[in-house]
Amino acid sequence: MLKDFFLLAARSITHRKMRSWLTVIGVFIGITAVVALISIGLGLERTIEEQVAKVFGVDTFMIMHEDTFGPQRHGGDPDEFTLDLAFLRSIDGVKVAAAVRERTGFIQGPPGNDGVSTQGFLPVMGLSPEMRTEFESFFGTLEVQAGGRLFGEGEELVAILGDEVVERLHASVGDTLVIAGDTDAELSFTIVGVLAPSEEDESDGGGFSGGMGPSQDTIYIPFETMDLLWGPAEDVLITLVRTEPGKDVDEVADRAEKALKARGSEVTAVTYTDITDTIGTMTSTISAFLAGIAGISLLVGGVGVMNTMFTSVLERTKEIGVMKAVGAKNSHVLTIFLIESGLMGLVGGIVGTLFGLGLSAVASSFIGRFFNVDLIVVASPTLIIITLLGSFFLGAFAGLWPARRAAKLPVVDALRYE
Repeated sequence: MLKDFFLLAARSITHRKMRSWLTVIGVFIGITAVVALISIGLGLERTIEEQVAKVFGVDTFMIMHEDTFGPQRHGGDPDEFTLDLAFLRSIDGVKVAAAVRERTGFIQGPPGNDGVSTQGFLPVMGLSPEMRTEFESFFGTLEVQAGGRLFGEGEELVAILGDEVVERLHASVGDTLVIAGDTDAELSFTIVGVLAPSEEDESDGGGFSGGMGPSQDTIYIPFETMDLLWGPAEDVLITLVRTEPGKDVDEVADRAEKALKARGSEVTAVTYTDITDTIGTMTSTISAFLAGIAGISLLVGGVGVMNTMFTSVLERTKEIGVMKAVGAKNSHVLTIFLIESGLMGLVGGIVGTLFGLGLSAVASSFIGRFFNVDLIVVASPTLIIITLLGSFFLGAFAGLWPARRAAKLPVVDALRYE
């Protein structure tokens, strides 16, 4: 019997093609907008997660200041924190740990031909060797010009200069420069390398952290040497930790955070799971908000379905009376009209889903070119199924009032209707 109901509903829709298609248009416009926005949101989330996985790794976590992702609760720079790197490396489950700290130092370059040295204040960054060997995808690639080299583990009084610093100090590989730190701390460093100039349009030259990548206006020295100039590490910007194989990264991160806090460090450990959860929450919230706005057009489409069904009931009043006269129950009439309105919603959902996915592909391509990223196009089967079911039930719900009105028509009045 249900099959017959569907056939009757479909026949009624095809009999009034123009009106039915105009009604469907109102539904599919709303479905198109909702599907496109949700699909773009899912694609953006998937793209960010893949990029994070490439540069961050599921076995790695960051240690940052506890106020980095929240409101600043006290004075001072919320991006810097105290860290005992040697203690961190001794924590169970930690395989490799690398840190970055930065200060502004008074620099005296090598004497020129006239015997005068160029002086000035420049940023000095202390860098663990592991940052470039184990976490290169995060920090970025440190490449030096021909004739130079990178400093290795155990070296102290060596420096790598950015290309801009070399020009400013009139220095070269093999020269000596002086860096003055706090109070009377002053050390001479041998220049062992000069950063290779990077192209301005190079999209992947920097690290994941944006401002953490190699900079041409900075002097790089070993992380431990910073202690000799500015004392114990109380100005660490970020620390990366890789766990031992087989260890649960979340457990190691919690253990490290608690141990460092017990020693007075105001830090928080951020894992891959934390980042992806945050990304998912943000993108889902934005997508839901935009989809909610687009859903207003679905309301308009639903009103269109209701209006069409009221008209259909009026036109088929006599037909309803005949059906009831030959034995059709009120529930049968109700079901037929609900299926009819649901089918109009479903057709609008099918067309809208196809247009929405196509629109999301075009928009993703445009966004990818504009921001120079490969934005993934997501055609989620779950999204498609939910959209199609939702469009059917939207149509059925919009047609509920007209269907109830048709089901309650008295047989005699319906047969006498002209």
